Amino acid sequence: MGQTSSDHPQIPALQRGDLLLQQDKDSYQKPAAANIENFIGTARVPIGLAGPVSVQGEYAEGEYYIPMATTEGTLVASTSRGMKVINESGGIRVRVTRNGGVQRAPVFEFHTIDDARQFASELNDDWQWLVPVMESTTSHGKVLDIRCWQMSRLVTIRMTMDPGDASGQNMVSISAQKAAQALTEKFPTIRRYLMAGGLSGEKVPANLNMLLGRGKAVTASVSIPYAVMHRITRADVADLPRLHQNYANFSMWGGNRNTHHSLPNVAAAIFIATGQDVATLPECSQAQNLLEYDHDQGVLHWDLHIPNLTVGTVGGGTGLPTQRECLELMGCAGSGQANKFAELCAVASMANEISFWGAICSNEWVNAHASLKDRD
Repeated sequence: MGQTSSDHPQIPALQRGDLLLQQDKDSYQKPAAANIENFIGTARVPIGLAGPVSVQGEYAEGEYYIPMATTEGTLVASTSRGMKVINESGGIRVRVTRNGGVQRAPVFEFHTIDDARQFASELNDDWQWLVPVMESTTSHGKVLDIRCWQMSRLVTIRMTMDPGDASGQNMVSISAQKAAQALTEKFPTIRRYLMAGGLSGEKVPANLNMLLGRGKAVTASVSIPYAVMHRITRADVADLPRLHQNYANFSMWGGNRNTHHSLPNVAAAIFIATGQDVATLPECSQAQNLLEYDHDQGVLHWDLHIPNLTVGTVGGGTGLPTQRECLELMGCAGSGQANKFAELCAVASMANEISFWGAICSNEWVNAHASLKDRD
């Protein structure tokens, strides 16, 4: 349990009440009651606006500005530059290609391997009876899938729910615990269970997430003419597939699981601005760029696929004052907006990829950061 306010040490600076971190205290204390313990104030991170960007999405259609909270100089400018490339290339297409839901994976222990095998086999054959049990705990979540894996006398169950417009971790935890209790009543051979069995894929880069899904899979796609890329970034567009191949080759040596250069930079900035769970960034870090250069047309076809983007527009930190305002700036606040928000996260991420890769291919990347540092 957290300390109450009376348990705080008597820190003179806090007692004076004149610190910058205390200036928004009255605005945040009540809304943040469920988000923070031992509340003393707010951390102020500068917010910049990237855009506009022309989007042709299934949920996001039109021109958008993207708020980004960051202390990394050049990030907002780079993202805006990539958006200029997108705009002058005719806009960007983006689609949510899969709703992978959110998972919990409790692990069950048995006395014998035979008991474990029978349990896993029966549950894999018929788990539909658990659906009403799990959905009884929420008015929004829907069960998508339940499946078991046996390891010796242990069985872990990956329970997947669609949390609607929330990021959904707490919702699914409560539902999964209800299911675990029901399972112990139905299967007396269970010795014990623990609620974390290692296959939920939460807050880690996991191959299982890419294959079975977690959060939303989103793909953004743009076709960039040679002249547009060269005029805005000074890069030879034909060099980008070469950079992609080199990066992919040596990434395999290094054990990396991605071919993006900067996605967590942009995703983190948007997440902080809009009240997302920043700790889910490892889940979306295994994104892939796919590039194909049409020499005859002088056009680079570029797709960015993000297999696991865990975001929400209700619940969590999305209702806090400035976080909700940033969602409103994007037209993504409240129910029914999670897919639109996911599409815009992918668009902004791709915009920075375009600018960043262009800076590398034009040999301007390091100089851009150095020139900013010289102004400090």
